[in-house]
Amino acid sequence: MDPSRTMSKKDQFVGSVKENTGAAVGNESLEARGKAQNNAGDVQETAANVQGYVQGAADQVAGAVKGAYNSLTGNTTEEVGNKFQRKKGEAQKEYNS
Repeated sequence: MDPSRTMSKKDQFVGSVKENTGAAVGNESLEARGKAQNNAGDVQETAANVQGYVQGAADQVAGAVKGAYNSLTGNTTEEVGNKFQRKKGEAQKEYNS
């Protein structure tokens, strides 16, 4: 299963609600399940950030390599696409940092 920011936020929210409700009513089992769900959401969010960062790095490198190759071969028609891919990768890395 691919990590998802949306699902991680849901698990963090629902887990917090369960944890707080369990603590408020003295239900240790509900509190523990909520804490576990919240922690699972934290792990999934971290995994999604790492995956996004790696994808951004791959786009950045691919754009730079293609751009260098096209510069060496004199192919200027694909230069804009390569710059876009490199910048997209940089932005994706920044977002996931």
